[in-house]
Amino acid sequence: MNTHFLDEHLRSLRLPAMLAEYKRLAQGKDDRLNYLGELAALEVGKRHENGVRRRITAAKFPVIKTVEAFDFSLQPNLPKRRFIELLDSTFIGERQNVIFIGPTGVGKTHLLSTIGIAACSNGHRVLFTTAAELLMSLIAAKREDRLKPRLASLDRYDFIMIDELGYVPFEREATNLLFQAISNRYERGSLGITTNLAFPDWTQVFPDVTAASAVVDRLVHHAIIFELIGESYRLRSRKGLAVEKDGLPKRPK
Repeated sequence: MNTHFLDEHLRSLRLPAMLAEYKRLAQGKDDRLNYLGELAALEVGKRHENGVRRRITAAKFPVIKTVEAFDFSLQPNLPKRRFIELLDSTFIGERQNVIFIGPTGVGKTHLLSTIGIAACSNGHRVLFTTAAELLMSLIAAKREDRLKPRLASLDRYDFIMIDELGYVPFEREATNLLFQAISNRYERGSLGITTNLAFPDWTQVFPDVTAASAVVDRLVHHAIIFELIGESYRLRSRKGLAVEKDGLPKRPK
């Protein structure tokens, strides 16, 4: 029996005594080695499965999204192959950001969540949050004199996804904190962003033009950017239901 994989399994399970002694105890008998190899493989698989489940739960995804459930035909300009490449999470090790830009309802959150789920499966610590949730937590931490440890806690994540940036305007205090959070991640950790605003319009989020420019500069320096177009999937579905019901197109209320 080729014991290479068994050795790797025992190392990953952190069983040094078994790794050092199993060959002596097996006495060269393949049936014993095969039995141990199958057990070790099952244990490795189960631990991986449990770890993925824990990481997905800790990431706080609002819903679980898969790449199979996304209709790429509705986004013909989206480079599907480039997107699929991100599912191996190599970009996280390279400290790159991923940004989805487009109108409401075209699948930005779905695509970002898919990348996050894949990152959990690949062993990375991930956090999903909306821009509003993140800013509320930062404001609360600042008022309780806990801002520094709160920012430090964000450093523990390999990949932080910030959904819906730009949908709601924020006060200067909030945007200053967001600037600080994003700056702290620059070239140190990956960010995923969904936004309905083109970069020149980020002054709607950051009232200070200099701050807006600095944030965009840090985000796009090491970024993979996808621009989505089209009509909201939800709006399209409502129109479809209206046609199916009466046989005539209706304007959704």
